[in-house]
Amino acid sequence: MTGTRRKALGAFALPAALTLSVLAAPATAQSAGPAASAAPAKPNIVLILADDLGWTDVSTPLTTAGHPSDYIETPAVARLAQQGVAFDNAYASQNCAPSRAELLTGLYPTRPDNNIYQVDDLNRGGSKTLLVGPAQGLPDGAPDLPARVTTVGETLQGAGYTTGYVGKFHVAEHDSDITSVHGFNENIGGSSAGQPGAYHAQNGVFSSQIGPGLDAFGAPYTQQYVDANIKPYAHGEDPAAVNALVGTDKHVTDAVTDATIDFVDRHKDAPFFAFMGSYAVHNPVSAGQARSDLLAKYQHKSPGTGISNAAYAALTEGLDQGVARVVDHLETTPDPRNPGHVLADNTVVVFASDNGGLGTYTDNGPLRGQKGELHEGGLRVPLIAWSANPALVRGGRVDSTPVDTIDYYPTFAALAGAALPAGQPLDGKDLSRVFADPAATIDRDALYWHLPGYLNENGRDQRPQSVIRSGRWKLIFDYETHSASLYDLATDLGETHDLAGEQKAIAHGLGLKLINWLEQTHAPLATLRAGHDPVSFPVLGKTYSGGQITRHVGENVTVQPGQEMPFVLPRVQ
Repeated sequence: MTGTRRKALGAFALPAALTLSVLAAPATAQSAGPAASAAPAKPNIVLILADDLGWTDVSTPLTTAGHPSDYIETPAVARLAQQGVAFDNAYASQNCAPSRAELLTGLYPTRPDNNIYQVDDLNRGGSKTLLVGPAQGLPDGAPDLPARVTTVGETLQGAGYTTGYVGKFHVAEHDSDITSVHGFNENIGGSSAGQPGAYHAQNGVFSSQIGPGLDAFGAPYTQQYVDANIKPYAHGEDPAAVNALVGTDKHVTDAVTDATIDFVDRHKDAPFFAFMGSYAVHNPVSAGQARSDLLAKYQHKSPGTGISNAAYAALTEGLDQGVARVVDHLETTPDPRNPGHVLADNTVVVFASDNGGLGTYTDNGPLRGQKGELHEGGLRVPLIAWSANPALVRGGRVDSTPVDTIDYYPTFAALAGAALPAGQPLDGKDLSRVFADPAATIDRDALYWHLPGYLNENGRDQRPQSVIRSGRWKLIFDYETHSASLYDLATDLGETHDLAGEQKAIAHGLGLKLINWLEQTHAPLATLRAGHDPVSFPVLGKTYSGGQITRHVGENVTVQPGQEMPFVLPRVQ
C-alpha cells in the first residue's frame, strides 16, 4: 500500500474541553533536549493493548478520521495521538483470541503455527447452520498457541530484552506457558481466560480468571495511593467520590497499571518489553464493575449522540488514566542507560485495541458492524505510536496507511535489532520506519481476513467469509451464497453501498488476490453440514478448496455433505 496519504494535525481540532489537558505534559517531566534524538541502541518497548475498545470510543479525532466519542473522555490517549503518530486505518482481527495470536506470532490465522480464528470455536451459530467450521487451535480444539511457534517475546528475549506480560493473555493452554513456552520472563495476571470475571479484588484477591501474580497489587485503596495515583489523573470527578475510594477494593485496571510500572522500575537498567494487556473494557460491564468515582461522573453527564453507557465509559476512562500514569512514569524516571535523560527518551509506546467494540455498549458509528464481525466496526481499532524521541517516533501527524496487528511483531523486532525466527515467515510488515519517517511507506498490496465459521449470537450475524482490503477497496466473499460484496471505503466508510455489480473488474482483481492468498496460506474452509442435501451451482472460472485452486469451464460444482464449500472467484462479466 505504497504512497498512502498522510494528514497534518491541522486537519483536525481537539474537542475544546480537552485541548489544554491533553497538550500539557506533566509538570514534573524532564524535557527531552536536542540530544534525545540520538538514543542508545535497543529502545524500550511498551505495548498497551485495550480489550474490546471500539474505534470511536476515544475522544481524539486523530485515530478516528474525525469521529471521536462525544461522551467518553480519554485525554491521555488524545495527548498521545496529538504528540505521536495516529493511525486512522488500523486493523485487528474481529475478536480477542485471533488478534492476540496474530500479535504474538506475526502470522495470519491461516498459518498452521497460528490456526486461531475465533474465541471458543468456529460453530457459534447453532446446530442448523448450512456449514460447519473446522477445528482450530491445538489438537484438542483449544484456541491456544502451539509451543513450536516463536513469539515476539522470544524474539525480543533473543535480542537481550527482559520481557514482561501484565494482564490478559488468553491464548495460552496453561498459565505457566506464558513464561515457560511463549517468551516472557514474567507473567503478572495472565491466564487462558478471555475476560476478568470480576473487575474488583475481594480482600486483595482477584477473580480466579485472573492470574494470581496480580494479587500482589490487589490491596484495597489507601489514602496515600489515591492521592498519588488517582487524584492527579482525575478530570471532572467529584473530589468526594475520589476520596471515597479509600478502603474499597482495588480495580483490576489500576492493579495492571501498578504492575506495569513496577516491572519497568525493576528492569530499567536493561532494554525491556512491557506488554500491558488491559482487561478493560471487556465484559462484564455493569455499574458494579466500574470504579465508583468514574461511574458517578458519567451517571451525571449528559448523553452523547451515540450509545452512552456510564459503566462502559467509566471502564474506558479508567484505562485512559492507566495510560496517563505509565507515560507520566516514563517521562519522569531517569534512564540508567541514557544519563541525563528520562526513560521516555528511549522508549516507544504503542497503544491499540484488540478488536472493535461490542454493540451492546457502543455503536461503532459511522462504521458498520461490531466485535465478532468482519465489517469495519469489528476490525478497525485505535492505534498510536509515541515516544519523546523524534528519532524513534516523529509525531504530530496522522498516518492513513492500512496497518494491522500482524505488523507489531516485525516492528518490535526491528526496533530491537532482533533476528527474525528462521523458518517462520512473518506476514506482518515493519512499521518502525513509518514511526520515524513521515515519508516512509509500507511495501504491501493488501490485508486479509478469513473466518471459516460462525458467530451468530448476542446480536451478531457473522457467517463464513473471507475479506481483502487493498487501497480504498474492500471485498467480502460469503461462502453460504457464493457471492462477493465490494465497498469503496474512501467514500463509504459505513459499507452501505455494494459496488460488486458496478465494478466487476475491481471485484475480480481483488478476488484473484484473495484466492491466491487462500492457496498460499493453505486456508481451511467450512464444510457442508452432514445430513444436508448436496449443493450444486454453476462456475465459470476459478474456485479454491482442499488447499488448491481449480479452473472450471462452465460446469456445475457440486458440494457433498462433509466437503469444503469453495471460494468462487468473482467473474468480470
